[in-house]
Amino acid sequence: MKKIAIDLDGVVFDSENLYRIYTEIYDTDVHKKDNIIDNSQRLFQNRYNWDKQESKKFYKENAEKVLKSANLITGADIVLNKIKDIFEIIIVTARDDFEIKLAKEKLNAIGLTNVKIFHNEHDKINRFINEKVDYIIDDDDLTCIKAAENNIVALFFK
Repeated sequence: MKKIAIDLDGVVFDSENLYRIYTEIYDTDVHKKDNIIDNSQRLFQNRYNWDKQESKKFYKENAEKVLKSANLITGADIVLNKIKDIFEIIIVTARDDFEIKLAKEKLNAIGLTNVKIFHNEHDKINRFINEKVDYIIDDDDLTCIKAAENNIVALFFK
């Protein structure tokens, strides 16, 4: 059976859109102005002219709220349940222990109870190689490019 590695945020869960909303609210509430420097950036840390300390403060104050309210992207449950009989699915994500606990609850609710999850992964390519992954689905273009450079079929999900 071929193996597919799937990212969570922005691929399975709509958390990326929620982060966009919460960052815009935070920016206008705290700064009373719009501090966006590059609205095309996927990560909020790269979208605003906030320093690292402010980005961490925002994350600490908002991550739980965002991740608890994040829903499955429309159709993700249908696709995941369809491919679980065709592929061995693994999850490879940068989420931490607490964040992955929230994700597991939602994945269990749609019947994905026996999926291997690798979290706190900030160098996904090594995990893909070590796990002998055939395919990935990710919303990070650089991750997809690096996967393709390592002969892993990459599906860029945006």
